[in-house]
Amino acid sequence: MKSQNIWQAGVDAFAARRKKVEALRAAVRSARDETARPRLVASNDGMDEQIRHATLAATLPLRQELEALKEEVASLRRQVAELAKRGG
Repeated sequence: MKSQNIWQAGVDAFAARRKKVEALRAAVRSARDETARPRLVASNDGMDEQIRHATLAATLPLRQELEALKEEVASLRRQVAELAKRGG
């Protein structure tokens, strides 16, 4: 009977430790999942920022060309207005 009590105490202790280990594993999994999501979002935010920067850099020459064309059109309009004043 004494050996059965010792054996049962050992089994109970083992079961209790196993429950604690399972609880710790669940907590680690949960924490890992929670921290993985924000990192993924932050990573996407960083990628979105890189894409935005690359798009702006790629379109900058187009913007400069567009501004140059606007200046040229404005200059031509001024010349047409001047010629119209002269009657010509």
